[in-house]
Amino acid sequence: MVYKGRAKMIEGYETGPVPGMTYPSVIVLKSYVSRRRFQLTLNRRNIIWRDKNVCQYCGNKYTYDFLTMDHIIPQCKGGEDSWTNLVTCCKRCNSDKGYKSLKEFGKNPLTNPKKPAITIRDYYRNIPILDSWEKFM
Repeated sequence: MVYKGRAKMIEGYETGPVPGMTYPSVIVLKSYVSRRRFQLTLNRRNIIWRDKNVCQYCGNKYTYDFLTMDHIIPQCKGGEDSWTNLVTCCKRCNSDKGYKSLKEFGKNPLTNPKKPAITIRDYYRNIPILDSWEKFM
């Protein structure tokens, strides 16, 4: 984009296949590009990320491997797969709750589950960000 004239280079680095050439690290576009909304896929990994690895029934923090998803309204009682009906749950609490409703189980989730509002950093959270980008984000 820089070489075609559609962007201006703010910062660059000298490391690359051609010695003495500067390669863009940070650029500014010359014309506005519409900002698309980032949406996360509804899956176990993102439910656990939203709930910060905390079981929503006992409040304990666990590693990813010890956590499951729980339907607040069980599927057998008409519950659906949605951001508002799924919470992070440890294996023990999930086993205790089973197909029970919250009233039968006697515990409510610690937080009100909702679809997360995310930023570009959240969307690309598993990709390392270069140090030279930090001051622009």
